Amino acid sequence: MEKTAIMTDTNSGITPEEAKEKGVYLLPMIFFIEGKEYKECVNLTWDTFYGYLKEGREVSTTQPSLEEMSSMWDQLLTEYDKVIYIPMSKALSGTYEAAKLLSEDYDGRVLVEASTRISATQENTVFYAKTLADKGIPAQEIVRELEENDLNARIYITVDTLDYLRKSGRVSSFTAIAGDVLNIKPIIQIVGGLLEPIARIRGRKRAKKRMEDLLREQVDDFLTKFPLEELRIYIAHSAVEEEALEWGKELEEQYPKFGPVKVVKLPMSVCCHTGPGTIGTGGRSSLILLDRTSLLSI
Repeated sequence: MEKTAIMTDTNSGITPEEAKEKGVYLLPMIFFIEGKEYKECVNLTWDTFYGYLKEGREVSTTQPSLEEMSSMWDQLLTEYDKVIYIPMSKALSGTYEAAKLLSEDYDGRVLVEASTRISATQENTVFYAKTLADKGIPAQEIVRELEENDLNARIYITVDTLDYLRKSGRVSSFTAIAGDVLNIKPIIQIVGGLLEPIARIRGRKRAKKRMEDLLREQVDDFLTKFPLEELRIYIAHSAVEEEALEWGKELEEQYPKFGPVKVVKLPMSVCCHTGPGTIGTGGRSSLILLDRTSLLSI
């Protein structure tokens, strides 16, 4: 039976502790904070990261080190027959293309999935791949299954301030200032790795209500395609855990047959563009995620 290692990066939101528990392997994302290099969940904690953002320090992301990636592959291949690497969405980063090119040196023993996911939906892909690998399914078939299922997920995101999107060049200074003055909350849909603004709502409460409406439409659509037991609802957040947990309970009441709503943290690579979220100050972001999790009752 082919023995396959499943590897991803911290854009998935998976922590080192979760990776160890589930038996997957984690490549840390690299950040530069005022020119100094940090690695997510290695020498950069969540509290420190949010603190730097609040202080207005210059924070930027870069792709994982190819040298470190290659080193991890070499080490894994001493124990496994194949490695499947699941990076963040290829539409949002050049990591996939770089990893794909690097994998050509491994004579088919390293497979790079053409992912279109990030955050909790990427996490789902990783744990699903691990489930399939544990069943002894060949690596090539696992990658094909992942890529066929990749678009069966939706993310809706809203931010509480446009300032961090302005800093990252996603919106103009005028739009950010006007939006904050008028209390405008954009709603952005992420599907297939593409970010598409779909609404502008005045007020955070109304924005969340609009996302619930969008979620309901997607639930109805997905239920025509997939069994109920294959669907799952998530909430991801940026430093507003109490609010996220409360919202999760509200969604559980709305969708009692779906089981618990999982609340997760946004990866730092997303947070540096949307901002931290202490209640009443700074920026805060919330997501609703709907995913087809097929076989993921783990």
